[in-house]
Amino acid sequence: MRFVVTGGMGFFGSFLADYLVAAGHDVVSVDRLPGDRERKTYENIQLDITDGAAFESALRKVGKIDAILHVAALLAHDKENLHHLWDSNVKGTENVIACARALSISKVVFTSTNCVFSTGFEKPVGENTPTHPIEIYGKSKLAAEALLTAATDVSSIIIRCPTIIAAGRLGLLTILFDFVREGRCLYVVGDGSNRYSFIAAQDLANACFLASQSEHTGIYHIGSDNVPTMKELYQDVMVHCGQEPRIRCLPNGLTQETLKVLNALRLSPLGPYHYRMIAANFVFDNTKLKQDLNWKPTLTNSEILIEAYKYYVAHLSEIKGRKDVSAHKTGVKAGVLNLLRLVS
Repeated sequence: MRFVVTGGMGFFGSFLADYLVAAGHDVVSVDRLPGDRERKTYENIQLDITDGAAFESALRKVGKIDAILHVAALLAHDKENLHHLWDSNVKGTENVIACARALSISKVVFTSTNCVFSTGFEKPVGENTPTHPIEIYGKSKLAAEALLTAATDVSSIIIRCPTIIAAGRLGLLTILFDFVREGRCLYVVGDGSNRYSFIAAQDLANACFLASQSEHTGIYHIGSDNVPTMKELYQDVMVHCGQEPRIRCLPNGLTQETLKVLNALRLSPLGPYHYRMIAANFVFDNTKLKQDLNWKPTLTNSEILIEAYKYYVAHLSEIKGRKDVSAHKTGVKAGVLNLLRLVS
């Protein structure tokens, strides 16, 4: 089969493209970033999907396309260009829909996010749970979902994802990884009994492929099974590294208010979604995905995080020299959070 992957130079987009190529399929990436010279497994067309005419023209030259796997998205890390985030995530999705319609492409699979919610839930979160995003990234993803849902003449599946992790996933995780690598204690907010869904990139890639083959449409939630508490998760990582688990608990209310102020002052990389959810329970109910697409996860949260940590340590010097890569392929600056090192 032939797939177009939007955002194929990003963290998950490149993982998905490699997954499909390894399974014997043809893949064309469309990304605003240039192609990786070392990546020979698939072609990358460098363009911005907000340019609808250029996007459709490029895909017409590709030939018959069986599905568009729309994973391109801009995150909210770049505070100076948030207007482009909305254009990319919403207008870009509108152009994907228009292109699928114009070229009679049979399926669009869209990766959305748990950021369309903004509170914790004591029970697993189902597809009918009311959404309520609080920042521009979550709002843009929800707006894109609405476009796909309204386009009844284009068959689409929306997969809402929690944090996607695999070897090579960096971003905010590098703050945690540096604390582990340096043998410092780790911090949880509250008592650490909250649970938070992750998803392995390989399990999400499998779900995207299955969705592209399915006659089903609509919204699906994905996530790992048997989600441990955050305290248990950190303990697993530290034990794997041969360390005696040292975990300290920070007061919930005070920590959230402090992070809110630090974010407003641009002294912390943790945004509104992060500090609101840092001590919350959030586990996706993946029952519908299992039933309709015959999907199941293969890795637990602990296995996923340990895999990502091992990659980070093995490639540390190369990672620090990276330029012009997507947000999840490089680390972030810890900002004032570095002060925790003084008491760790």
